[in-house]
Amino acid sequence: MVIKTIPVQLLLLLLLLSCGEERESLTVQRGDIVEAVYSSVVLEPEEMYKVNSSVPGYIDQITVKVGDTVDAGFPLMYIRDVVAANNASNARLSFEMAERYYSGEVNLLQDLKLELQNAELKRRNDSTQYVKYKKLFDDRLITSAEMDQIELAHTASTNTVKALRNKLKRSEKELGISMQQARNNMNSSVSRSEEAVIRNRMKGVVYDLQKEPGEYVNMQEPVAVVGSAKNFVIKMLIDEIDISKVQKGQRIIINLEAYGNKTFEAIVTRISPKMDTRTQTFEVEGTFVSMPDRLYYGLTGEANIVIAEKKNALVIPREYIVGNDQVETSDGLKRIKLGTMSLTHALVLEGLTEGAVIFKPM
Repeated sequence: MVIKTIPVQLLLLLLLLSCGEERESLTVQRGDIVEAVYSSVVLEPEEMYKVNSSVPGYIDQITVKVGDTVDAGFPLMYIRDVVAANNASNARLSFEMAERYYSGEVNLLQDLKLELQNAELKRRNDSTQYVKYKKLFDDRLITSAEMDQIELAHTASTNTVKALRNKLKRSEKELGISMQQARNNMNSSVSRSEEAVIRNRMKGVVYDLQKEPGEYVNMQEPVAVVGSAKNFVIKMLIDEIDISKVQKGQRIIINLEAYGNKTFEAIVTRISPKMDTRTQTFEVEGTFVSMPDRLYYGLTGEANIVIAEKKNALVIPREYIVGNDQVETSDGLKRIKLGTMSLTHALVLEGLTEGAVIFKPM
């Protein structure tokens, strides 16, 4: 292997050039610094709810379109309740049967009346026999055993008549009640079987329709989304590392994609007490102090929650900091005390004065 040597003259020239190279430096000056927690944002209506049907069935009619403004109580959809319709049909059959039992062709009361009629005839016959045999017994023409048998038959027929009369009264009352109950159930079921109406719960805007006419809906799945028309809330997800810095009332500077470079101001209004373990973030909400003329559900952008702000202070770029608390000066490394930090700059509390020159680490 051949080893090439560098001429001494060339080596000296490289050393001279290296020593003569200028270091990038900075004169310490005063300025403003803001420490902020960054987050992406999405806008949602301040009040919003998912619309559900109170009954399962098929959608007969949808009366609104996405974007419509609706008042509270406005009918959004009409649902044909299949279960209620079947129940109504069964209730109608039950009523018709109860009516027939009470006064129709299969009248149970009529059967009881005929049975009572026969019992009345038998009782009268037994009564006549009793009177006749009692006279014979009194004249000693029949035995006491024969008389007892006639008396027993007379008593039995009398009791049968009483029992049948009570049964007829009781049955008439029970069948009447059953028929009335069947009528009430039928009327109630028929009422429920008519088209069920899904009414709006709040004044706002229809933001989404998730079903179409003819589709089947159950009570668990939403069919629409309705929310506030003008009042919006700013949703942010803050990393668990930064959440301890965030407090209610802090200022938020917001930039929305739909409005280019314009910025808007808001304040923190809510901090979720529970972390989402999937994303390791906390949900934070804010409300606008200054806002665009028009807002839309789902608009996205960026937000900076202002944690600390210092004006007319000594600040240096963070890239000039060596380690955690030193800077390089013409006299070598110097220890400094730092305060608030933004993404790009740091506040100098002690160790440097305005006009001092510091060098960027190599």
